[in-house]
Amino acid sequence: MKIAIATPILYDKKSPFNHLFKDIIEGFINAGFEIIRFVAVRDDNEDDYKFGHEIVEYRKYKRKESGHCNIFTRYIRDTLTNIREAQGIKKSNADILFEDVSYSSFWSVKAAKKKGMHVVAMLQDVWPDNAVQSGLIRNNSLLYHFFEFWQRYVYKKADSIICISDDMKDFIVSKGIDGRKIKVIYNWGYSDLPIHISWENNKFVKKYNLSRHKFYVVYAGNIGKMQNVELIVRAAQKIENDKNIVFLIIGDGARKSVIEKLACGLSNVMMLPLQPSELAEHIYSMAGVNVIPLVEGGSKTAMPSKSGIVLSCGQPVIFCFGKKS
Repeated sequence: MKIAIATPILYDKKSPFNHLFKDIIEGFINAGFEIIRFVAVRDDNEDDYKFGHEIVEYRKYKRKESGHCNIFTRYIRDTLTNIREAQGIKKSNADILFEDVSYSSFWSVKAAKKKGMHVVAMLQDVWPDNAVQSGLIRNNSLLYHFFEFWQRYVYKKADSIICISDDMKDFIVSKGIDGRKIKVIYNWGYSDLPIHISWENNKFVKKYNLSRHKFYVVYAGNIGKMQNVELIVRAAQKIENDKNIVFLIIGDGARKSVIEKLACGLSNVMMLPLQPSELAEHIYSMAGVNVIPLVEGGSKTAMPSKSGIVLSCGQPVIFCFGKKS
């Protein structure tokens, strides 16, 4: 049996999400499935998405970076990529479509159902509701209903849906989707075993010559509208006089410049660029406490994929998801 895996979102080798896909692909291979992976890349010469599996058939498509583009540009680029992937799915001999649901998964799912394929839809977040929570579009606006119409098609036509939290499943069910076909599978870390990295052996600590005599409050990841990193800066403002506590904000994203301005002049905030994924365990291990925030109500539509990695590193963690999460 052959599985087509469609990932229209642009591949990023720095993304912590990659370890999930690596494990998923290995799991399918170990279970005896053949794999076709449709992947969107920046460059025809790019091949570091392959994970070293020669038996996987890869079909790549070029697409432009969408990082700081407006919502319409991102949607158009995602749609064009998904249409190309749908054409590839039509020509494939796959039995199952495993779709990492994106803005425009309608096209891939439609193509798969037309071929009589079984469709498994994996939700890492819920579009367009996360755009509402980010303030990009208004709830119940014409634009919201346009996006929502096509996403409901994906939910209804999928034979199975994977959600990554119970809150997310309840939210999808509230849209009128049959809960019996929805499975909750939590995202996991890099290792099934606890991770222990001493201060002396910590590569991130050495890279930035950090003092072990300070207490570090760490946020690492995307600095976007959903992440509510402003909350961390406001906390730093309240205890700026405590010189033993340092707030480390590590990453990049659409609101990085906003956070930089907000933190400007604060002696207890240190901002660093996005780090290579191989340093993730070192970052979370050196923290006095890790912070994982979301906008109010964000747990209905998202669950940061780094959560499993953070927990496996064994340091304290504060989840700022809202009282009803």
